[in-house]
Amino acid sequence: MVHRIARLLLCSVTTTLMVVVSYAPVSAACTKNYTVKQGDSWWRIAERNDTTLKRVLKLNNAKQSTRILPGEQVCIPAVTNSEPKQPRNEFTKNEVIQFIRDAWPDELEERALAIAQRESKFNPSALSGSKCCYGLFQIYYRWHTTWLPQVGITSPAQMFDPRLNAAAAYRLYQRNGWGPWE
Repeated sequence: MVHRIARLLLCSVTTTLMVVVSYAPVSAACTKNYTVKQGDSWWRIAERNDTTLKRVLKLNNAKQSTRILPGEQVCIPAVTNSEPKQPRNEFTKNEVIQFIRDAWPDELEERALAIAQRESKFNPSALSGSKCCYGLFQIYYRWHTTWLPQVGITSPAQMFDPRLNAAAAYRLYQRNGWGPWE
């Protein structure tokens, strides 16, 4: 009986130590703890807390395959102020329309103009209510960071430049067709 209790105690200590080691923060960038809920995943926790999956995993010394259970605490990184300041619109509607016409081929420009009208009312400084989508064509910056540098966009603030936004929208069309705007 004593042997059985000792083995149970040893298993409990080992399990507890594993949990503590798995979620110990690696830096002082942890600004709050999040209590895991049923159905949560690392990705969902990152999205809910306006951060990236990579940052959450790194801060918690975890991999995407690391299991998290309801009730556990996950460290949430400090929110970086990556949200650009929304600039004043310095362009006339006619200038904006010309930027779009310059970026898009003739056979596609009317549809592109209709999309820009619907998405931003030709306002280059438009920012979506959720603060994820920028400019004339309301492009989701974080979703497209891998290819946006190919058109000269390396920060969210550049999405407010109507020339760059129109060029990025055309590149997005080349990659995905009209799908992102349908």
